[in-house]
Amino acid sequence: SRQVQHTFRFYSQQWQTWAACFIQAAWRRYYKKKNEYLLHKEENKFRVALSGSNGNASPSLGATIYASRFAANALRAHRQRNMERPARTTPLIKLQKPAEPDFTAEDSE
Repeated sequence: SRQVQHTFRFYSQQWQTWAACFIQAAWRRYYKKKNEYLLHKEENKFRVALSGSNGNASPSLGATIYASRFAANALRAHRQRNMERPARTTPLIKLQKPAEPDFTAEDSE
C-alpha cells in the first residue's frame, strides 16, 4: 500500500514537472557560479601576469596573451547574452511544490 502511494505521488505529472523545474533551476545556479569562478580565475591570472612585468613599459608576452584571451571571452559572453535576451521577454513562473495526495479517505473504506 505504501509502495502504491509512493508510485502515485512521485510518478504523477504534477510531481514530474515540479522536479524537472527544480533540477533545471539548480543546474542554472551551479552553471552560473561555475562561470563566475572561472571568470574570476582568469582575471586573477591576468592580474598576476600584469604585475609580473616589473614596471616595464610594455607588458610581458604572458600578460598580452591573457589579455587577448580575456577580451575574446568577454566579447563572446557579451554576444551570447545579447542573443539570449530577446527570447526571454516573458517572466518565468515559479512552480509551487504539489500538495501531498490524501490517501486517508481510501484507507477508511
